[in-house]
Amino acid sequence: MSAGIGGEGSTSAMAEPADGQDAAEKKKKFIMVVDGNPRDTLTTGMILQNFGYSVTTVKSAEEALEFLSIAVPSLIIAEFILPGMNCIDLLDRMRQDPVVSKIPVMVQTSHPDPSSRDRCLNAGCILYIRKPVRGEDLYRAVQSIIEQTPRKTARAAAFLEASVDDTEPGAEFVTVLSEQGLFVKTLHPRPVGSKHAVSFVLKKKIVRVEAVVLYAHGFDEGPEKDPGMGMKFVDLDPGNRALVQEYVQESISFGAPSKQVHD
Repeated sequence: MSAGIGGEGSTSAMAEPADGQDAAEKKKKFIMVVDGNPRDTLTTGMILQNFGYSVTTVKSAEEALEFLSIAVPSLIIAEFILPGMNCIDLLDRMRQDPVVSKIPVMVQTSHPDPSSRDRCLNAGCILYIRKPVRGEDLYRAVQSIIEQTPRKTARAAAFLEASVDDTEPGAEFVTVLSEQGLFVKTLHPRPVGSKHAVSFVLKKKIVRVEAVVLYAHGFDEGPEKDPGMGMKFVDLDPGNRALVQEYVQESISFGAPSKQVHD
């Protein structure tokens, strides 16, 4: 049984939310991964950690039940085929406990038998998906299950010097980036609804976009919210969009093996 997944480097939490309050909410939630395949466990665990969640990994249904006797995760992601008891057995045992039975279970499997999907859903799992699972698909699945306001687009944490409307660089930074927009940390957030030209360097290339301010936090709004503004792209050319997509994908998979084992 592992209490978490190790990792080094400044990008080890590359999908942090735009402000501290959202990040704090995520840290209250942890996900248990149940998989006997070490490579797949590492891949899923690292991707989830990159999304900002705490992760516990176990290798069998028996270890999962032992862990559930002392802690209750927000979500369980389990392989169908496990050493000893399989996922159906795990679901059956969980249903015997009124507290544990409320934990949502998502099955992520390489099992080739299509009938296993119906068996898992009938046994109580909330979602059944086949490996390999893309990072963004996993993000959307987890968001839809455990977040009150699910996000459809994965976001990557960053620390990129930015210039808004040609201001001098060094005072403003892009700290979150997605295919749809960005968060600019600044002591001087612009008015909500206003449009601005934003430029920053990404992967040694200058990216210039036009974005509208969706929300803003002032410096005096407390430690849980970074001062700055969340912005949505209104003009992003295809080349820059591809660059942002590449950055987000690399950030999601940081520290994970390149492929999951599957049939």
